[in-house]
Amino acid sequence: MCGWVLTGMTVDSETERLDEVILHRPGLELERLTPASKDDYLFDEVVWVERAQHEHDAFAVLLRDQGVRVHLLGDLLAETMALPEARKHVLDGTFDERVQGPLAVDALYNLFARLEPGLLARHLIGGMTKRELLEHVEAPSSVVVHSALPDDLLLPPLPNHLFTRDPSAWI
Repeated sequence: MCGWVLTGMTVDSETERLDEVILHRPGLELERLTPASKDDYLFDEVVWVERAQHEHDAFAVLLRDQGVRVHLLGDLLAETMALPEARKHVLDGTFDERVQGPLAVDALYNLFARLEPGLLARHLIGGMTKRELLEHVEAPSSVVVHSALPDDLLLPPLPNHLFTRDPSAWI
């Protein structure tokens, strides 16, 4: 338990006027989808990211024009990652030596620990390739890193991180 308490957030009705909403602007996580990887992430097709961003922006404007306060998930995550305790909590749960290997985990963790909050949020959602890692640090003595191709993902993206399923009951 981290001991954080959220206050002031409630949903009292599913039919009354919407006051606030959290949206996520499509980005790096969808740019990383390929015809070969789309099934792994439960996508039927590769997404046209520019079009999705355009549609997202238009939807956000429409909501704001109706007086809805729009929060962007990337901004909220970046704001949260500016808090040292929150950053540590998230990073401790992000990397796994069984996936990235013990030496790559250290390199990734140390890099992510020092990224500015906006870039950190971008890579937490969008993942990181070997090429991107090596833009920031020297190659760790890691079998995982050395055997990866430059565009192989060392941290996978989260293209469906806001995917929710409506609960239902069947009689």
